[in-house]
Amino acid sequence: MRRRSLSKLARGFVPAAALASVVLLSSVAPSLAQGAPQDKTPDDWWFQVTPYLWAAGINGGVTTGDFTVPIDASFGDIWSKLKFAFSAHAEFGKGRVLGGIDFLTMKVGEDSIPLAAPELGRSGDFRFTVIQTELFGAYRFGGFDRPTRLDLLAGVRYNYQDQDLVIRDTPIDKFRGFQEAWVDVFAGARFGADLGRRWYVAARADAGGGGAKFTANAAAGIGFRILSWFDVDLGFRYLFINYADGVPGSPAFYAYNADQYGVLLGFSFRF
Repeated sequence: MRRRSLSKLARGFVPAAALASVVLLSSVAPSLAQGAPQDKTPDDWWFQVTPYLWAAGINGGVTTGDFTVPIDASFGDIWSKLKFAFSAHAEFGKGRVLGGIDFLTMKVGEDSIPLAAPELGRSGDFRFTVIQTELFGAYRFGGFDRPTRLDLLAGVRYNYQDQDLVIRDTPIDKFRGFQEAWVDVFAGARFGADLGRRWYVAARADAGGGGAKFTANAAAGIGFRILSWFDVDLGFRYLFINYADGVPGSPAFYAYNADQYGVLLGFSFRF
């Protein structure tokens, strides 16, 4: 892990870093508890891919060095600074044994941020990149021949952040930034219930930690099977993260403690 101090950067930059943190850890396997495609049997393998969007707001705070910024941002604040994003969830299974992977990468940024530290420069270009990958396994109770199903799940989650500021208006552009990476383990459950052949309700909850002090995730929603292999999910999700690295007050210290919540929309393709 490479780290450079951000404690001397200006107030114009640090709130931008805080705002970028709204997208931090925003995947966490959002897929709700659908069953296998309706034309499958317990002896068949099935596979599901779910591109998704989580329109999350945030309330909390981020600390860089000895400077803490409170965060209270809407999804619209994030959207206005988005540079690139891709997120998808995939699952596979046979019988009662399931597995899956979730991947998210996102970059937000802002150009020509005014700096309040004249010794550094007058403005800078800010970029914040997040990469997250989750691997999990699950065991299912119920499913093919029942209207309800319960999955007990556990997994690991890898998190990577890269925060950079290129300071302009100086004879030579200056670079400040840091990289942060950690791994968490988690465990939880998902529940789903069919409401006829096309509608279903579902919920998921899990908690864990490791690199982070503690994380908690919960989601609930309703889904509609447009085709036997295609669903649309609409729900609401809440995520709490408490992460810290380094000695509090030191230039290398970084902490993130916040609640994220918002509407979740996914499109599932099942084979």
